[in-house]
Amino acid sequence: MFSFEYTTHLAPAVNQEIVSNPLPEDIAENILLFKPCHVDHEGFDLNEIEQEYYKHNNVSLTKDSTWYKDGGMENGTNAIIFPWFEQFNKEKLIIDHSQFVFRYPITGEAREQILKYAVQRPELLRILSVKFKCGLDLCIDYFNDSQVDAIVHIEWDFNDVFQLRTASHEIENIIAQWKWIDTIPGILRFNQLARKKRIDAFAQADARSMLLFGEKSYKLLATL
Repeated sequence: MFSFEYTTHLAPAVNQEIVSNPLPEDIAENILLFKPCHVDHEGFDLNEIEQEYYKHNNVSLTKDSTWYKDGGMENGTNAIIFPWFEQFNKEKLIIDHSQFVFRYPITGEAREQILKYAVQRPELLRILSVKFKCGLDLCIDYFNDSQVDAIVHIEWDFNDVFQLRTASHEIENIIAQWKWIDTIPGILRFNQLARKKRIDAFAQADARSMLLFGEKSYKLLATL
């Protein structure tokens, strides 16, 4: 019998228009004309300009050195992250990570300020093209004496918090019913075959997620 003790947190209600106040003019020029403005096209990582606007509008950010994109391990990720599943008494089944993530558009006077500087630096328009989105992220692994096996990893994005909460409750109900535990021996056998046949990593993730939740592993919304 597998032990898996945990609690869950509710995805928070958020104000999608919260990033609206402009930066002080004495720092705006240096930030907007010289800071990097690459936008994470699929994810939730915030560039330095976005971080400055979020902080100035009192939005709390999390620096996560274990979660990164595009080979940027040394930088980690700066994003809006809230906990979802929180595990106790870790044994064979271990949650690698579980969280809710958010990103906001820049609106109001903050948007107007960026538009003014975009005349000199058109790539700033990337930042103004960002849409609101939120997501859930859950990764569970199996540990034995000699190796670690992936059990499931999902990343699902949504346009609004209601959809996010609905999906998270559905996942929580499946986990709470314990029937998913019965799929673990089959997943472990599948993993062994997948390694032998060198099955594509995303195809593997989809297969495991379909077994547990009936949905693909990655359902991502474009940032722009």
